[in-house]
Parts: sequence; C-alpha cells; structure tokens
Amino acid sequence: MYTGFCFLLISICALSFAKELDRKQREKDYVPLKYPGPIQDVGNRYGSPDSGVPEECRDKNFCTIKPPDYPQARFNDMFKDTEYEPQPNLVIEAFGDRQGDPDAEDNCPTDITFEPLFLVRSRSGDWRTVVQAPEKNYLQKVRLETCKQVGGTCFVDLNLTPDIVTFCKQKYSVWEFLVDDGKNGTETIQSELPICCSCHYKIKERK
Repeated sequence: MYTGFCFLLISICALSFAKELDRKQREKDYVPLKYPGPIQDVGNRYGSPDSGVPEECRDKNFCTIKPPDYPQARFNDMFKDTEYEPQPNLVIEAFGDRQGDPDAEDNCPTDITFEPLFLVRSRSGDWRTVVQAPEKNYLQKVRLETCKQVGGTCFVDLNLTPDIVTFCKQKYSVWEFLVDDGKNGTETIQSELPICCSCHYKIKERK
C-alpha cells in the first residue's frame, strides 16, 4: 500500500512538472499580435479632420477655395440629365426676439461673401465636399457674414457708461447642402454657417 501511495505521489509531481514545462514553453513561443496604426482618423470616416482642406479654411466652417482634388468632372456628369435640383435651404430654428432698426450700425466690422462653397463642416464636425456643377447651372451659394474681430468693442459712438461692456458676437444659422457621400453618390447634410455679427453688452460686476 505504501508503495502504491508513493507511486501516486510521484505521478502527480511528474504531471505538475510537465504542465509547468508546457506553460513556460508556450510563454516562450508566444508572439503578441501587432496591428498597424489606423490609416485614417477612426473618429471620422471621411479622413483626418483637415484632410485636403486648404490652409485658409481650416479655422472656419466653410471653404470657398476649390481643393486640387475637387471632383468637378464627376459632379458635372452627375447632373447631365437633370433639369432641376433644390438649392441650399435655410433650416428655420428657434430664434430669440430681436428689436431695433435693422439698418442701424452697430460698429461690428464684417467680411461678406457670396461665392460657391466647395467644403462645409457638418454639424458633427466632419468636412464634407459640396456638390457644384456650374456647367449645368447648379451652384450652391450662401451669403455669409463673419466678424472681423469677435469680442471687439461696438456701439463706440454712444458714449455708454463705464460699467457697460460691449462686444461683437458671431451669429450662425443652419443650412442644408447636397454633398458627396464618399460612395460616388450624394446626400443632404446640415451645416452651421456665419450669417451676421451682432453687438452685445454686459454690465460690469461692482466690487
């Protein structure tokens, strides 16, 4: 009986030793999988945030400069059998009440453009290619007005009291555009674009 017990103990020890050798061998042979880095920004299915966007436009929501790789021929061909397509639409959203003379000057200098848009940012932040087909009389243009100096003083000729601080603020509206969907087709997206620069005021806190 004693001999049988010793044999069982030796067998258990040998089995444990064999398992340990097998584990160490597998650890030695293990080669971790290495995946290549992402080929594009994984948070943006249209490429990196500023991919292909002209330098002059990267701090804006729109671009009136045609990129070198703009697919003009494809867009012209897309509309060859089309007589009419809807132009950019203003999306009506809730606006606060506004009072005052619409022709009054508020001393907020602006830049105004009314040109075809080749790129716009969607409301999710992606740059999208706007469809333009001038040969087929299909142009997507919006009157844009941007503040020259956001936060700059305004109403400077009113001689306001020192406890009133005025500042220029950029205002936006939402527009719908026909854009390239990245799959040789089109889709409609919304983009927030600058439409005016308004003067605001606040009262300084008294110390």
